[in-house]
Amino acid sequence: MKNFLLSTVGLVCLFQFAISQGAGPGAAISPKGPPALPIFIEDINGRPFSSKAIDDIEGSAFLLPDWNWGAVKFRDGRFAKDIQLRFNIYNNQLYFRKGEQQLEFVSPVHEFLIGYMQEFDSVAVIYRSGYPQIDNQTFSTFYELQVEGNFQLIKHRSKYVRSFKPYNQPEKKQFADNDGLYAYLPGGKMVKLKKDKDAILQAMPEYATTIQRILDQKKIKLKTDDGLIKLFTALNLEPSR
Repeated sequence: MKNFLLSTVGLVCLFQFAISQGAGPGAAISPKGPPALPIFIEDINGRPFSSKAIDDIEGSAFLLPDWNWGAVKFRDGRFAKDIQLRFNIYNNQLYFRKGEQQLEFVSPVHEFLIGYMQEFDSVAVIYRSGYPQIDNQTFSTFYELQVEGNFQLIKHRSKYVRSFKPYNQPEKKQFADNDGLYAYLPGGKMVKLKKDKDAILQAMPEYATTIQRILDQKKIKLKTDDGLIKLFTALNLEPSR
């Protein structure tokens, strides 16, 4: 499965540029020119959290098993870098480590990147909030950014708890994955996607002709994340309508 993955160094540059330009849902360009340079903060406020409520559930509630390097952009426009992060996708909470303390952020987080090792490569991925409410997700829900641009392909990674009963044993609980794909379109429209051509054409009818042409020209199949990434990358290269 391929994500919106770049080298750690390259993604840091992209993330900082996006922050300085105010990229993301609801962003606007000032007529007075580009905004001031981003403000870094060193002393981040946090509050302790307890994991007792999920300790008895099999599996992990987190995106990644360990603490990983990352950077954070807050809703007030400031950001912090070179911090240890962990993302709980069961409750949509981002945590950071300060010394030996594991803390929740006090200031609301707008987006963050988190880096990790994938085989022998150092890679990273951006998560962003601020999208319109859809399904059970809210303005505060973080989505994994798979394709940036006017046509954004985003993934909601989440987990739920399922119960099961092994033979001759008490009932147990276990975390299970529950991911969903969405598109954030020009004009602020948000739609849910399926890995199926007809379903995507139906979800994005105003772009159906363009999508069909791209699929035919580039021989793209929409049965995988990789196919959707290719489609949305091509959509962002189309002339503005």
